[in-house]
Amino acid sequence: MLAELRGLTVHIDTGRWNETVLDAVDLLVPPGEITALLGESGCGKSMAAAALTGSLPDSAHTTGQVRIDGEPVREWRSLRGGTVGLLPQAGVTAFHSEDTVGAQLRALERRYNRWSVERACSAARYPAELTDLYPHQHSGGQIQRAALAAALLPEPPVLVADEPTASLDTATAYGVWATLRRYADAGAAVLAITHDIPMLASARIADRAVLMRAGKITATGRLSDLAALDDPYVRGFFQPTAPRP
Repeated sequence: MLAELRGLTVHIDTGRWNETVLDAVDLLVPPGEITALLGESGCGKSMAAAALTGSLPDSAHTTGQVRIDGEPVREWRSLRGGTVGLLPQAGVTAFHSEDTVGAQLRALERRYNRWSVERACSAARYPAELTDLYPHQHSGGQIQRAALAAALLPEPPVLVADEPTASLDTATAYGVWATLRRYADAGAAVLAITHDIPMLASARIADRAVLMRAGKITATGRLSDLAALDDPYVRGFFQPTAPRP
């Protein structure tokens, strides 16, 4: 299923501060592909993820469209019983603190009756021996993989992974990227938000890359095409030692 933002503008007004965090954003996440969303911290990447998952804050005022398979995301979810899988930037927020991770994963397994907990944990590289622990008893990398398992359990046709390899060692990170690649190859639309551009490039995982700056899309194409652009902001992502403009 195609996931898309069309001319989406999101303005946040909390009463204490207000800011336009997305400005007329067009973003396509095609089925069967991994779309990598890149950009500096605070540029709006996670807000785009929130829009696709129907989880924008109450203080958000929007114009434009958010669609899954041609339908507004909220209607698609309610009418079809569909879900957009989300691996949040902080994996611990995928769980509540009062129960073990394993109990919460098993509850998702019973609710959706699609993937088994064992299959999801294996795909996410999450060790089965950790399932009896509570969320706060995990390291950052461990809970991130547990959250990926939770996102995979409903077998969503659209998966948004916000910093999927945060706090992971290199070998485990490659394994997680390989899982996302296989999931996309099975037909899912995968949006991966990441700062791990060197690994993304070396593993040749992403089909397309989209670069954001200050709430706007500034470039779209293959990762190699973006790396060749003569733009100081873009070059800064592919030359980490160079000063950012």
